[in-house]
Amino acid sequence: MTGRVHMLVWWVLLSFQWAACGTNATFSGHEALPSIGWESSESAVFEWQIQDTLTKQDFFIDLRHDQTFPYSNIYLFVDFTFPNGKSLRDTVACTLADDRGRWLGSGWGNLVDHRIGFKSNTSFPIAGDYSIQITHAMRHDPLPGLRDVGFRLEDSIFK
Repeated sequence: MTGRVHMLVWWVLLSFQWAACGTNATFSGHEALPSIGWESSESAVFEWQIQDTLTKQDFFIDLRHDQTFPYSNIYLFVDFTFPNGKSLRDTVACTLADDRGRWLGSGWGNLVDHRIGFKSNTSFPIAGDYSIQITHAMRHDPLPGLRDVGFRLEDSIFK
């Protein structure tokens, strides 16, 4: 019983840490991934609304994995859908560990968090409802060790 309480407290503290990172988020969301692994047929989908088309934004993907994640990097397909129905696909390469195998992210214990910037100083072309779909593009399927994937928009630091 004590182990379960300790784990619950750990998850709550990590959730607060993840939510508290950065103060200028226009949008922030995350999805927990299945404990058996992330299937390439499953996507994390995030939806938000943009009214201000003049403010520049920085785009981030948040990844949380445990020590069993078998790779030093991950490739992701990122599909944007615009309010007019048009879509755009990006492939994002994310380096998660250095050449010696040390994780580049932050975290405590078994978990490592990464915030990966992949677009900066970008404005939205039209106001309305946007969505982003994130899918892993690795050959290993299901991909073990990943716990959460998230998407975050922040006001750009480049004004």
